[in-house]
Amino acid sequence: MKYLVLICLFTLTFNGLAQEKIMVSEDTFIQGGPSADIAMGATVPKNIRIFNSNANSKYARIGYLKFNLSKKIKTVKNVRLCIPLKVYKSAKNPTGKFELEVMAIENDNWSENSITWNDALTLGKQLGAISVSQATNGKNQLLTIQLDVAVFNSLILKKDTTVSLALTNTNFNKVNAMAPSKEQSKRVAAYLLINE
Repeated sequence: MKYLVLICLFTLTFNGLAQEKIMVSEDTFIQGGPSADIAMGATVPKNIRIFNSNANSKYARIGYLKFNLSKKIKTVKNVRLCIPLKVYKSAKNPTGKFELEVMAIENDNWSENSITWNDALTLGKQLGAISVSQATNGKNQLLTIQLDVAVFNSLILKKDTTVSLALTNTNFNKVNAMAPSKEQSKRVAAYLLINE
């Protein structure tokens, strides 16, 4: 029994040391319609709005996140996206949940201060998804989303240490959401938890 406890303690300690927290380096959203040529990261820098991502209306929004990984990370064994999200109460669909998808982006050549809907990045494979209930207290809910390791590792091939993700809502059901950006506060900004 003594050896079993020691093995468990070693495993927990090892896993704890192997986990790395990586804060978002850039975060923004793009918006369609009349705002399609406006960089929302420059004009509305404190939040990331996600809503009806398939449309090209003034309410169509896609969020973008960029992370800079350390050079020693070659592949990962486990990766989770942690992000606070406020899902607004919807009078048109009071019981509906917000459907959030996390999509891979292969193009890291974008800036939060200049990207617009007209510059929308090509979405790659889906890394994860989650259904989130409407906030009854009007506050953010901290989400932990398990990401697909194989898809994530494909983004860091060839010594690429930058990872870009898109936050989309393609299953539109009259429910919308917003996440705080690092410009609002670094304490509530999105981050990755990575186990190598």
